[in-house]
Amino acid sequence: MLTASVAARGERAGAAPPLEALVGKTPLVRLRAYEPKSGVEIYAKLESRNPGGSVKDRAALAMIRDGEQRGRLAPGRTLLDATSGNTGIAYAVLAAARAYRVRLCVPANVTAERTRLLSALGADLVLTDPMEGSDGAIREARRLYERDPDAYFYPDQYSNAANWRAHYETTGVEIIEQSAGRVTHFVAGLGTSGTFVGAGRRLRVWRPSVQLVSVQPDSPLHGLEGLKHMASAIVPPIYDPALADRALSVPTEEAYALTRQLAREHGVFVGPSSGAALAGCLRLAATLDRGVIVTIFPDGGDRYLSERFWDAPGRSSVALPTQAATALDAHAAEAYPEECCGALIGPRPGDVAQVVPLGNTTAGERRRRFLVGPADYRRAERIAAEAGHELLGFYHSHPDHPAVPSAFDLEHALPNLSYVIVSVRQGRAVDLRSWRLRPDRSQFDEEPVARPPSRS
Repeated sequence: MLTASVAARGERAGAAPPLEALVGKTPLVRLRAYEPKSGVEIYAKLESRNPGGSVKDRAALAMIRDGEQRGRLAPGRTLLDATSGNTGIAYAVLAAARAYRVRLCVPANVTAERTRLLSALGADLVLTDPMEGSDGAIREARRLYERDPDAYFYPDQYSNAANWRAHYETTGVEIIEQSAGRVTHFVAGLGTSGTFVGAGRRLRVWRPSVQLVSVQPDSPLHGLEGLKHMASAIVPPIYDPALADRALSVPTEEAYALTRQLAREHGVFVGPSSGAALAGCLRLAATLDRGVIVTIFPDGGDRYLSERFWDAPGRSSVALPTQAATALDAHAAEAYPEECCGALIGPRPGDVAQVVPLGNTTAGERRRRFLVGPADYRRAERIAAEAGHELLGFYHSHPDHPAVPSAFDLEHALPNLSYVIVSVRQGRAVDLRSWRLRPDRSQFDEEPVARPPSRS
């Protein structure tokens, strides 16, 4: 993870700086291939070059230091916060160097790379309902802190002013210096909003004419990990909606396409929030005759390698062996007239090796609803990991209804997973079809289902 060179950070040759000295001073690279005309320049800061691998190192270090200075973080207290991954990794890296314990509330559907990395760094993970996203993790962190406030230092990255101040004092200053004072437009995605608010305020103080442009997903049901759709999310208290001169919304699929293109055509390996930031830059650039645009690429692509958006667009399919299909049909028939549900597990996307029955945790009408709870979600992931496989998706039944996704299915499904539906009539499975939610969560597309021979 310590990929940044000491020389690039301006450290004295031969010195061994402390870990925190490597935070910040990330490189600014020009994206010439995306500049639409002469006179419009686009630059990106590569925040993956921080020691923890993301822009969140800046805020995490500032919040830890602030906690220490205020006497809220001291030996014996555990650092507790909610995160979708990157801030948690930053906490774990920096806290390990200070011998603090870390406990993190994380949505259960964050990438496997992130959960494994957090565990490797010694963080205690509390996995929350994947359907509730980062908002569910926030609620759980608050609950744990309120239950035992003396045991924890709860920086609350969404409310902590040290978050945005870190970018006011470092990111904004670096942009001014690295652009030689030429920056005219700043573009950044909104998650906690700390990067946009802090760097934006610093740029505005330096030169009031600088234009500040925020970027967020265009839908509450999006696939851009780390970003928030502010209109439907728990709005971070540090967010200042009046700061932006322009607020842009980006579809998930557009961000994914640009993320793939950056890697495959330009060698810039970043995560999907960077693709969203670039999409914002391109929309802005198309309206300018002259300008120097600077944006933030928050992290690297290595934390998303298990995600399917890296695959070239095309129609996916599901291979369901006879033994797995028979077990699935039997579960659906046994649960009738209620819905059943379970996990699809296999060695690679689209290749199901086994099905794992799970409990239907819905509190609603069980003939028309199914939900997979966090505990069952974790159990499915554990079973997959023990077999050296992946969690490929889920299945459920539709009693006395077609094997077609319902409005409830659309609302609760996650992109990049397969959803097999079994139609059951009078206690007998009569149809089986598979579906995949589009990255922008607008609708399902059907996947062909192949029935290869049983593996046993």
